Amino acid sequence: MFGNEAPWELAELIHQLRRNAGLTQREMAERAKISVAGLRDLEQRRVTRPRVSTLRRIAAALELSPAETHELVRVGSLGPMLAHDLCLRVLGPQSISVDGEPVNLGSERQRTMLALLAISPGVPISLDSLIDAAWGEGPVPKVDLVRSQMSRLRRRIQPRDRKEPVLVSMNGGYALQVDDGQLDLLVFRRLVASARRDCEAGRTEAAVITYRQAMGLLRDKPLADLPGVQELPMMAGLRRELETALLEYADSAAGIGRHEEVLTPLYRFAESNPLHESVHARLMTALAGSGQPAVALELFETLRNQLADELGVDPGELVRETHQAILRGVPARAQLVSVPPLQASVDPSQPVPTQLPADVNGFSGRSEELAHLDAIWEQGQAQPAVVIATLPGRPGVGKSSLAVHWAHRVAEKFPDGQLYAELGDSRPGDVVRDFLLALGVGPGQVPDSLVSRSALLRSLLTGKRVLMVLDNAVSTDQVRPLLPGSRGCAALVTSRDPLCGLVASEGARPLIVDTLPEADSLTLLQRRLGAARAMAEPGAMREILALCEGLPAALAAVATRALTDPRLSLSVLAKELREGYLPTMWEADSPLRHIS
Repeated sequence: MFGNEAPWELAELIHQLRRNAGLTQREMAERAKISVAGLRDLEQRRVTRPRVSTLRRIAAALELSPAETHELVRVGSLGPMLAHDLCLRVLGPQSISVDGEPVNLGSERQRTMLALLAISPGVPISLDSLIDAAWGEGPVPKVDLVRSQMSRLRRRIQPRDRKEPVLVSMNGGYALQVDDGQLDLLVFRRLVASARRDCEAGRTEAAVITYRQAMGLLRDKPLADLPGVQELPMMAGLRRELETALLEYADSAAGIGRHEEVLTPLYRFAESNPLHESVHARLMTALAGSGQPAVALELFETLRNQLADELGVDPGELVRETHQAILRGVPARAQLVSVPPLQASVDPSQPVPTQLPADVNGFSGRSEELAHLDAIWEQGQAQPAVVIATLPGRPGVGKSSLAVHWAHRVAEKFPDGQLYAELGDSRPGDVVRDFLLALGVGPGQVPDSLVSRSALLRSLLTGKRVLMVLDNAVSTDQVRPLLPGSRGCAALVTSRDPLCGLVASEGARPLIVDTLPEADSLTLLQRRLGAARAMAEPGAMREILALCEGLPAALAAVATRALTDPRLSLSVLAKELREGYLPTMWEADSPLRHIS
């Protein structure tokens, strides 16, 4: 309507419309019956939210259409998208301005560290992560040098009139504390969230306008001028977020027949992601809807040949259905499924994996933790990316039991299946292969490289609702290749390691698993031993509870010892526990280790 190159702000929109009409400020003011000073204040951002009546007079003076008038009023109601005191841009080449003046950091290391902080606003980034990104494989600098660099960076990006620091020390690292309009990524997220609400309320045309404004913030690929950060894991999550928004934009535009306006962003994405089926399906739809069905069919053949040559697979169902719709001349938009709300997608021709271990017999307590996991899932459904939760905790604390029990509770919410892997020392490539086989990929169709296997796994899970439980992870790098890439899926990861990398770069929500309260520990033992035996020796029972320290694995070991030798008294069991016998039953070589 006003062009797709940028998400217009009111000042620049009025200025551009006036110039397009060939009017001076005085001529425009006279036509709109407003003062020249008032118009100048609008164009110079001194007034950011004018009255609707003023905007309508400007629209009449410019002879705008009703739709253009509506959009002008809408832009005026939004206020400025990007702030004047601090403006950080990462959705393209890095750009920084403070108090209206551009800032050139000069040092690529400072620019790289700021980039990491900006793509994870509010999340503390450890010193190690900052050093790895900024110094690469070079000599590791002294901590004092890094802190000195961060102090200089803090001074350079601090607005003059802001009292709270923008760059703060937090949890042994640093975090960027910025307001919504001070970072283009946050503005993008706000606009996309607004567009989703419009979609859910049936306001598709308004959603398309807002999606277009959000996508207009993408000046190039994120941080295009910093090639050193492109391979960082946290960038993968950002790219998936942008991709999801593009798909939603394309679906919304197709729903009201506005195919042409999404051609450019879809082409741009497809060129850099030549095997991405969901984007190619939308591009085929947009081409056919724009009167170019032959080009759309040619695009299908190109994609089919590339998938066969590089992955040994045929195009997926969405691409095939879009292709058939174009051949039949059916309106392509009927083939697309709007992203919000996400519906079940069971395909009876495909296997549905149900790999969860049996639920824990006698599971006790953890009501707060279960409610917290429920909340993470419910809140995450409104987000553009896969929901990831981590359960870090000490050995024997019951991480795996909690994960498996919660997974069984919510399994019906994931009708496309549940994938489970006990990671431990497993190689990611082997685990991905097992997942692919479970999803119906033939043994001869599994790619050789880990990168290709992960890409195929993400493709198979796109548009599905699958729960993935990754148990006993050793490190973040072991987990990343296994993660789904689209909304609707969820991953629950247990580990002795805090997995800070997943929290920082993938947006994982950590829930630290602590020991059981005494009441829950008692309930667990009573369920395992039977109430009569548990109550026969209250003194010994209290001692056992104290010695087990609320660790479910230790409690399970006690119960196992008691049940396998009914003649043993609880007093003897307490003595064995004091002397250190029972703990060996749930350590590395024990069949009870899965309780950890």
